[in-house]
Amino acid sequence: MRRHAVQTIFVCLVVVLAGCTGLGGLGGSGDDGTPTASNAGSGGDGGSEPATSGGGNATAADSGSSSGSGTDSSGDADTAAASGSSGSSSSSNAGGESDSSGDSESGPSNDGSLDAEEEWFNLSKPGRYVFEIESAEEGTGRMAFEVTDVENGRATVTTSYKLGGDSAESTVTGPVGEVESQLVTSPIYGYLVAIQLGGIGAGAVGGEDLAVGDRFSQQSAEGSMEIEVTGTESYAGVDCYVVETRINGTLTQEVCTQQAFSSAPYVAIYDENGSLDQRVELVEYERD
Repeated sequence: MRRHAVQTIFVCLVVVLAGCTGLGGLGGSGDDGTPTASNAGSGGDGGSEPATSGGGNATAADSGSSSGSGTDSSGDADTAAASGSSGSSSSSNAGGESDSSGDSESGPSNDGSLDAEEEWFNLSKPGRYVFEIESAEEGTGRMAFEVTDVENGRATVTTSYKLGGDSAESTVTGPVGEVESQLVTSPIYGYLVAIQLGGIGAGAVGGEDLAVGDRFSQQSAEGSMEIEVTGTESYAGVDCYVVETRINGTLTQEVCTQQAFSSAPYVAIYDENGSLDQRVELVEYERD
């Protein structure tokens, strides 16, 4: 597996584990976290809610599966975007103690939420997805996935990638729901993982259903982490919630996701100074 794909998967796992333990690298032995309901005291108005977009159910990439056949011709690996923010429960802190905002409402309003059963990104159904990608080291480029055929329980996906001096094209075929595993050696794989895991961290602020204003914060002796749904955005017609993660007050991750645990049409990761390091953004989207 290419180095940057490994790096991205590692970061994704760290992010998820950070949410599960309260603050990950910042520990869970310090002060209690402070999860805050998005609509506390507001009568359930969590802000504007985007409309539902897309359809189908996405399947996370399976790096351990090798079924199916495919050909892959690719250049050197490029920096992969890391996924979203860390996931946890919006009603529990790192020590497992229940905490609320003090209002009678302890969670976000579900009115107007996006349909969690519908997923815009699905490589097991015919469609085309084009993304702009960016690396602080190599500038901007593009990658694309096109599902050209789904028949007899198998899907065929054509991919293209160009960033800096590297470019690659490939066509792979695999079982429906597992075709992503055929792209493990491709330079696009790290970005694919970032897209599919992008919404996991949003679970910390509102469970599966999100609303603008949802917020989760955690304090420890080593520092602080805050995850917040700051607004809504649309990428190539896919409406989503903007979720920001800050460590010690510095923006470290930003994703846009329809729901917690769903794929993200926008993922960005920032360095310790708050400067953009990596980005992937949906710019064209077609589904049959």
